[in-house]
Amino acid sequence: MASQSAAESVFDHVILLIPHSQLISLPQWLSDTFTILDGGVHEGGMTENKIVVFQDGVYLELIAFVDGLNPQHRAMHPWGKQADGQIIHWAHTILSREEEEGSNKSEEKFRAVQARTEDSQVGIKYLDPEPGFRTMADGSKRIWANAIPSFDECKGLVHINQQPFWTFDRTPRSLRAPLTPENTSHPSGVVGVAGISLVIKDERVLNNMLPFYNAIFNKPGVKESPSSNVIRYRWEAAAPAHAEFGQRHFFLYQGTKEAFTEEEMVEANGEVPDIFIKLSLYTKGRAGSVKGTLVKGTLITFDLIPIASS
Repeated sequence: MASQSAAESVFDHVILLIPHSQLISLPQWLSDTFTILDGGVHEGGMTENKIVVFQDGVYLELIAFVDGLNPQHRAMHPWGKQADGQIIHWAHTILSREEEEGSNKSEEKFRAVQARTEDSQVGIKYLDPEPGFRTMADGSKRIWANAIPSFDECKGLVHINQQPFWTFDRTPRSLRAPLTPENTSHPSGVVGVAGISLVIKDERVLNNMLPFYNAIFNKPGVKESPSSNVIRYRWEAAAPAHAEFGQRHFFLYQGTKEAFTEEEMVEANGEVPDIFIKLSLYTKGRAGSVKGTLVKGTLITFDLIPIASS
């Protein structure tokens, strides 16, 4: 982990919101792809989770609102108005070399990110980290602090998940994301995250977010056109554990039909979503993809990218 201790904009975890019934009885297309670990119940008791930990230290969180929750109470949760059956958010972190010595200066280092993003003058700023936790079946707690954005000064259309939040551990990260060979060995051969893609339909929102992402990554994004009628911006990112397998990237796409696969558009009845998050993964296996649905209308696709042969 020390090799990337100075890196900023480290991918921490990606959140897939699923119906509670499917968290209890996982769909076969997920269990045939990943080794899925039991998680716990989050502070307040509204949500619980299971996790998929990758060798590079990033993890996929399967989160669900508990059955019987009052809809009004759910709506008060930051993700309460998000639809089940899709990736709804993701988190970054900053690692600290001091973690190996029992201290952690990640939250202190985050102040530079707060200053840069506020200086980007898009009307969004990150609040100071606030503590949270989940309780495991044995009663132990995994404690962290999350920094979420404030949109008080943002003009125009706002999506809660148009930027990452940040997570900083207050108990050892090894408890929250236990990297053992057993935990990180997946039937699909997946070993880590290759890229996170954010697709935004409204061009004005996308253009407003460009300086914000330049501030997050502390460098300008590279404009690309990977195919006809598809425009995206690319930034290099990092992973918590090591830099093996290949480079991590964050992509910001203009939301057009061409930014989606034909299958995704069919499942969505031809409607381009206002905002959509996709995850691509490195694998020791063959190139391809894993596809499945959790609710009608959204096809989840994990693109699988073979790691380079050594």
